[in-house]
Formats: sequence, structure tokens, C-alpha cells
Amino acid sequence: MMVAGCGSEAARRPPGIAPSPRTVTVAEPGGDAHDPHRAALERLLEQPWGWRSDKDDQVHAPLPDWEHWKRVRYWGIQHFAGWRYGDDHHAVTILVVQELPSGAKRDSETCLERFEAWARPRVNAYDVKLGPISVHHGKWRGEALVVKEMDGHVDAGFGRKRWSAAWTAYPAYPNACLVYAVAVQWGEHEAQARAVRDRWVREAFERMEPLTKERPYRR
Repeated sequence: MMVAGCGSEAARRPPGIAPSPRTVTVAEPGGDAHDPHRAALERLLEQPWGWRSDKDDQVHAPLPDWEHWKRVRYWGIQHFAGWRYGDDHHAVTILVVQELPSGAKRDSETCLERFEAWARPRVNAYDVKLGPISVHHGKWRGEALVVKEMDGHVDAGFGRKRWSAAWTAYPAYPNACLVYAVAVQWGEHEAQARAVRDRWVREAFERMEPLTKERPYRR
């Protein structure tokens, strides 16, 4: 007798049908959908915003379908906190806190420039290929907020992983900047992945909530 688990083809829902609520988990937010990656991306487009915090509750980062993100550490990258959406990394987010030197201009653009100068050699070390960058302008707590987005890819073994990303930086503390970034895997669903990224640009970044007046530290 063959018993079908929820991850088998026999247990999957028909194409175009949302996953059964009982099968939507932190490990697989796409649940028993016929195409779990597409279902996960659609949840990121449809579910309301909430917040997840670092383990010491110093920052609340906005995430849609917030209950199904897992807080994680990224090896080899100095960061403050991070979250992934599903064990298959349908999407990932990261928070970085960087010192702002005395006398430096305290605004989003300056914070972004410092972050990108720090990040560029690290991205190159992983042979990540970056596409053209688009710039958007918004507001955060009444101040100008600069947001950037792009598409990219990285070759791993015999495959190529494509993704869409967006990031911004906040002059959140007297002597430090807070950076928030998201990357969304395409898989076979470029349009949906880009739409998720675009939702971050439109709706997420303005919702960031630092909870301390001074620079936070990972305990």
C-alpha cells in the first residue's frame, strides 16, 4: 500500500487552486498547491502586512504573511537580523546596521551610499550578476527615503538562479543607519516575483519601525 505525504504529487491541489490552509507552514508557505513557489509568491502579494522583530525586539521589520517567515542568520554576511520565506527561500530579507561617521550627512541617500560601498565587493565575491538599477523616492517619518531596485542572477552548478531585489536605508539613529533589503526568487514565475518586489517598493519600506533611539546591537 502506498501512502502519499503532503509533499507528493498525489497530494497536491489542482493547478490554479490555492493551498489548503492546514498545509501552509513556515517551512512551506505554498503548502499543497500544485506549484508551491507560485502559491508562496501569490501569498506575498495578497496577505496583509505585519511585523517581525529581531530576537531582542529592537526593530520591527514589515513583512506580508508575517506569521510564516522564519528568523535566520546568513553565514559570511555581517548583518543585524534576517528572515526567509519557506525552506526553499521563496524570498529573503535582511537588516543591516552601519555606523555613520561623525560629521557625515544624516539622510537616506548618504546611508545608501555607505551601504553600497560596503556591499559591492561582497556581492562581487559571490559572482552575482546585477542588472540596471532603478531609483524611487518616498517618505519615512516625514523625511526623504531613497529606494533602489534591480534584477540579477547567480550561476550555481549547472543552474542559474534569478531574482528581483529592492533595498533602502534609513537615518534611523544619531550615529548609525538601518538598511532593509528583500530578494525574491523567480523560479518559473518572473512576473510574480517582480510584482512581489514592487509591492515592497510601494508599501513596505515606509512601514519600518525602529524601537530604540540609539543604535541597536545583536545580543
